[in-house]
Amino acid sequence: MNVQLIYLAAGNSRRFGSNKLLYELDGKPLYRHLLERLIRICGRHESWEVLAVTQYDEIYDDILRMRSQGMPVRPVFSPDSRKGASYSVRAGVAAASKEAEGYAFFVGDQPYLTEKSAEQFLVKMEEKQAVLGSVRCGDTVGNPTWFSREYREELLALTGDRGGRRILKKYPEEVVYYEIGDEGEIMDMDTLP
Repeated sequence: MNVQLIYLAAGNSRRFGSNKLLYELDGKPLYRHLLERLIRICGRHESWEVLAVTQYDEIYDDILRMRSQGMPVRPVFSPDSRKGASYSVRAGVAAASKEAEGYAFFVGDQPYLTEKSAEQFLVKMEEKQAVLGSVRCGDTVGNPTWFSREYREELLALTGDRGGRRILKKYPEEVVYYEIGDEGEIMDMDTLP
């Protein structure tokens, strides 16, 4: 199955006080933690690719370097992302391969989502042929999320500062959940640790 992992590294970090994606955590910028895991995962799955959406030149250039080194990642520059999450989602979907059968959205401020959890989420969505999907830990629902190609036009029609979660809420009976045991994996880093 052709799966496009759309990595959103374009937020404005309003609550953080500075660009949290560039905040150094354990010796590297925050956005690199999960991104590197997703690249390794895609290296094990021939028809999977990471599209990294950003509005920041520094992140774009870094991802372009990774691509030039043969890594399965493609940068997507989205200056309109400053206007809201829907702009990042739309940029990622528009840049995705025409053969894409599924879009999996990951966010750049989840440094603790493990490689194992991310890959098992993707494998479950693929095996179940999910049309919509999300991770959850008990009652807490979070990222990553999954959309089959049949939701492409709805993703491209999103507006404002809300992402694909509104589509998941619109069709709750269609959502396949992947349970994560540690809520810390799906927490966004919105404030300084």
